[in-house]
Amino acid sequence: MADYPEKALYGTAQTVIDTASNVTAGNFSATTTIFDNTSDAAVPYARWGVATLFVNDWGGIPTAGGTVDLYGVLQDVDSTSDDTDAPATTVVGGAKYFGSWVIAGVDAAQRRTIVIDLLGVKKCSFYYKNATSQTATNTGANSTVKITPFSYGVTV
Repeated sequence: MADYPEKALYGTAQTVIDTASNVTAGNFSATTTIFDNTSDAAVPYARWGVATLFVNDWGGIPTAGGTVDLYGVLQDVDSTSDDTDAPATTVVGGAKYFGSWVIAGVDAAQRRTIVIDLLGVKKCSFYYKNATSQTATNTGANSTVKITPFSYGVTV
């Protein structure tokens, strides 16, 4: 009997938010591109994703331990319709919570990564909520969120 060790199999990173707009404390970002979990050549219908946030600058020093929270509105939930009520300003609406990045108390660029659960997600419009004490600004570079799908399996 052969021994095939389990491996993490990664797909292609998808930029789902790329915004030049400042996102004030307590508010939601806009979404940019719908995440597609159905067509990645390496891991279609991936079970997990690596979600990476990049904020280039802040309006001041955010309180250490504050968070930026990831939400999403599921698309094509029954092959024809989408979930409803996207986040707007400070209101969550019908968005699903996916996780939070913890922010350091420094007024400088910050890149953070979390693992999110993609079980049942075919497609999704992602948003982030700036739950810090400062505005996420875009001095010199846009704020971005990238999702890299992955699953565990064996290769033979």
